Amino acid sequence: MSKFRGRAIILGVLATAVAAPAWAQSPEWTDWGSVRELEAGWSQDTVAVYHTAATKNPGGCSVTNAGYATNPADPGHSLFHTVLLSAFMNRKEVHILLSGCVFDKPRIIAVGTR
Repeated sequence: MSKFRGRAIILGVLATAVAAPAWAQSPEWTDWGSVRELEAGWSQDTVAVYHTAATKNPGGCSVTNAGYATNPADPGHSLFHTVLLSAFMNRKEVHILLSGCVFDKPRIIAVGTR
């Protein structure tokens, strides 16, 4: 085995080991349900959402009784707020895609409505 190929294999194994936690945690959709309550953040552009469907926690977050949250650093978080508020006001069902944690709550990365 050439010296270059051996290094490439080692780098590949290391990259896989570092990325493995991200792969192990797949985003998960909640079931369809209604938005029960919305709470806007105090000092950040974020929303906590309470939902009628059974709670999901794919990221193993430490706070499981305070809804799901948007991350102000995520692209699209303002659009998530708009969709959630619209669904709440118009009594439409939503399902929420969760991945990881933000503010120790399951983090919202997408919202669907019907």
